[in-house]
Amino acid sequence: MKQDQTPHPNDRSPAENRHPINNALRVRTLLAVAMFILFGMGILIYQLYALQLRDPESYRVGAAEQQLLDEELPATRGTIYSSTGEVLARSTTVWNIIADPSDCNPAFIAEASEKLSELLGGSVSVESILEKLSDSESQYKVLARNVDLPTKDAILEYANTKRALTEGAPEEDWETVLNIYTEQSSIRSYPYNSFLSSVLGFTNADGEGMYGLEKSYEDVLAGTPGRSVSTKNALGYEVADSEADVHDPINGYNLNLTIDENVQQTVEKYLSQAMEEYSVMNRGTVIVMDVNTGAILSMATVEQFDPNDPYTIQDPDLAAVLADSTLTDEEIDLLQSRLGENEVADIVEDGVLGEDEYSVLQGYLREAQWKNKSVTELYFPGSVFKLITAAAALDSGLVDASQQYYCGGDLTVNPGTEWEITYHCANGDVHGWQDMAGALEESCNLYFIQLAETMSTQFFTDYYSAFGLYERTGIDLPYEAAGISKTKADMDQVITDLYSSSFGQSQKITPIQMATAVAAVVNGGYLLTPYVVGSITDDSGNVIEQTQTDIRRQVISEEVSAQLRTMMENNVGQGQDGYSCRNVYVAGYAIGGKSGTGEQLDRSKRSYDDDYHKQISFAAALPIDDPEYLVFAVLDDPRWTEDFASMIVAPMIGNIISEIAPYLGIPTDPDYVAPETVKVKNYVGNGWSTAQMELNKVGLKHQIIGSGSSITYQYPYASMKVPYGSTVYLYTEASAGTQTTVPDAVGKTGSFAQQMLQSSNLNVQIDGDPSGQVVSQNVAAGTSVEYGTIITLTTETTAADTADSAAPETESAGTEETGAEEEGTL
Repeated sequence: MKQDQTPHPNDRSPAENRHPINNALRVRTLLAVAMFILFGMGILIYQLYALQLRDPESYRVGAAEQQLLDEELPATRGTIYSSTGEVLARSTTVWNIIADPSDCNPAFIAEASEKLSELLGGSVSVESILEKLSDSESQYKVLARNVDLPTKDAILEYANTKRALTEGAPEEDWETVLNIYTEQSSIRSYPYNSFLSSVLGFTNADGEGMYGLEKSYEDVLAGTPGRSVSTKNALGYEVADSEADVHDPINGYNLNLTIDENVQQTVEKYLSQAMEEYSVMNRGTVIVMDVNTGAILSMATVEQFDPNDPYTIQDPDLAAVLADSTLTDEEIDLLQSRLGENEVADIVEDGVLGEDEYSVLQGYLREAQWKNKSVTELYFPGSVFKLITAAAALDSGLVDASQQYYCGGDLTVNPGTEWEITYHCANGDVHGWQDMAGALEESCNLYFIQLAETMSTQFFTDYYSAFGLYERTGIDLPYEAAGISKTKADMDQVITDLYSSSFGQSQKITPIQMATAVAAVVNGGYLLTPYVVGSITDDSGNVIEQTQTDIRRQVISEEVSAQLRTMMENNVGQGQDGYSCRNVYVAGYAIGGKSGTGEQLDRSKRSYDDDYHKQISFAAALPIDDPEYLVFAVLDDPRWTEDFASMIVAPMIGNIISEIAPYLGIPTDPDYVAPETVKVKNYVGNGWSTAQMELNKVGLKHQIIGSGSSITYQYPYASMKVPYGSTVYLYTEASAGTQTTVPDAVGKTGSFAQQMLQSSNLNVQIDGDPSGQVVSQNVAAGTSVEYGTIITLTTETTAADTADSAAPETESAGTEETGAEEEGTL
């Protein structure tokens, strides 16, 4: 039998005795390792391909970027100037001080904190700096902001000083005190604080315009940032000896306003005075406009805000509301007037100012103080609007100026219908038969209602639109409101809206809309676009853009405009008693005016007399025979016994005219003959606005001394005769006059001596030729006398004086320049 050849398992070698799976595992492992090596080599080859063949440029750029320090260089924001060159807003380059605490040696930071605080003038505390420098985990800490150049340089010099870590260490081992660098920035400043703030606006923390001109001209003012590209080290800081590639910023352009700061100062002074005397709850506004170009010489709103600190509530009464959680009736009344009854209804409901309500109200009040009342807030124009109704009727030929209607004190329209309503004239006055001029002078509502009855709604709205009252004026200021006006469809549905509109009691418009419309009434009928920026210039003074007069259209004929100017002059009546607008008159000037007392029909009535809250306005144009300027004002919600525009706004505008008319060189009425002397009346016991108004009418100037509301003493006294144009000093808190020292006028020309004495608060009478030389004065030089004392100067004219007076005068070339460069004079 054949022997079995299969070996016994015990006869196999050790390798042969292993399980076959072990061999398979070894093979698979070797394959995996090989594949991993091949995969890794593939990635490496791919990376080499990407670096050398596919993306070499991007990696080159990336490497370069790691070695480059790219910094933005901020542009300087443009400056805003008045029409006379006064700086109203400017930007100053400053620096932020930045530290990298992770790279600051702990051994130095305590001493450095004290030194940096000292270099910063104590504006940042030692503790604050020490806390930031001690944060070794941080690489960016702002130690100080808005530092000037000398301070910045001093800090960097100190920080870059090298010192020994240990005593006796070789100099090559010394280290810098701190790792500090700077960021360039700028701050916006307004030299005159709240002056013109509602027009200028302000910028936010990032330097962007938020309100006013800063907002509407943001693109013009901001400029274009530049860049600086330089080599940096491993720590990310600029290599000291590297050459930077610098692209300089393009600075913003400058705005040159049409606003004259001298006119604006006068306007703000008298507006503030009226706000205080008449307890005006919801601010006031005044516009002075060139009626032939649309240029705005002044636009004031009071109360205003400080653009250097715009988030602080400047009105003390409103600030007091936020200071106490309990709301009094007076504070609720103020909030309702200032912000609107519906807007604050939930806040004032329980009379308590909760935490959430506080935040909401604070936001409301900030927004309210930033608004430019002339362009953003609406009001009922009242009887000023009668100028528009009259202009439409005359221009269309619907009636002529001789058209008469009867006023019996009340008038019922649409009797027996659902639209029946009875209208009244103010105070129930009965004017009888009147033509158009008489109706304007008496401000007769019933005349204009009967005039409206002859109009169709289409007719009225066509002229309303032509005067620009359905649209914004286009003034170069932000957030201009469009108004809330009745359309033809509205009037067709509620026919009484036509009658109420005829005398200004259905429409709500902005003060700038009304002012622009009145300017068209008096300037020959031309509707203009108002503006406050006269030109835009670069740093070198090159004119980039010049504002041109924009005539939108001719609304009425020049003949109708002339008729209305005559009626407006008749309203003023040269200040004589019996004329409705007499209180705006200033002796020597031909002024035309129209008053308006609007009732706020969209508010609840006043609790104390069951009468409507009032919005009172006045428009004055001069010289009325050939108008150059319009002065327009609105006082919103005054609290006074005679809250009529003719009694409150007209005197305020008269005071403004008394100062700006001579300054602007407005010609006086050629038919006016000034008296040589004027008898002073007694003003003691009267309010100062009444005294000023009466002095304007007789050609005397005034100066208020004190902050009281009524006159306690005056000089010159009542019944004294003084030269025409003299100043009467009115005291509100004293029973005796202020003393001044009489200068020596002998040897000087009469005209020069007069100016010198007037600057010392003295009145002057010249006996002789003003161009002659003063040979004597009735009060000796060095004498102490009362403000307003009349000093009589006697002059003699020599042959040399006659020759000098005949020679042409030349202007000093340096005077105006010097005045334009000086600041801080407002």
